[in-house]
Amino acid sequence: MGKIRIELFRYEKEGTTCCRCGDSTEVVRRVVEELKSSGIDIELEEIIVGEDKIDISNTIKINGRDIMDIVGEKMRILTNCPSCSDLIGRNTDCNSYIYKGKIYDSLPETMLKEAIYKEVYK
Repeated sequence: MGKIRIELFRYEKEGTTCCRCGDSTEVVRRVVEELKSSGIDIELEEIIVGEDKIDISNTIKINGRDIMDIVGEKMRILTNCPSCSDLIGRNTDCNSYIYKGKIYDSLPETMLKEAIYKEVYK
């Protein structure tokens, strides 16, 4: 079992992030700590992106692969994000997650765990 490297991309403006990214960040941090305590070697890198990269905000990569690819979801979706829109000052779309046929604004914990386990035990 090798090291798992998680990259979490989120938009911030003056230290404030949107609700989606905030919720996803909490999920990632919680799961990383839980799995580290169970013996999985995980490194987390939180990457702050600017307004010019808003389309990758709220994105997770594990060992360089997009989480959507790891769990077998072939489509990526951008949806309207009122929270980002408030921060930026204009109507803005950012990343949502498709998992088991449903669309989620923030990262589902079960999706993250499934993706990590697939990378650990491949």
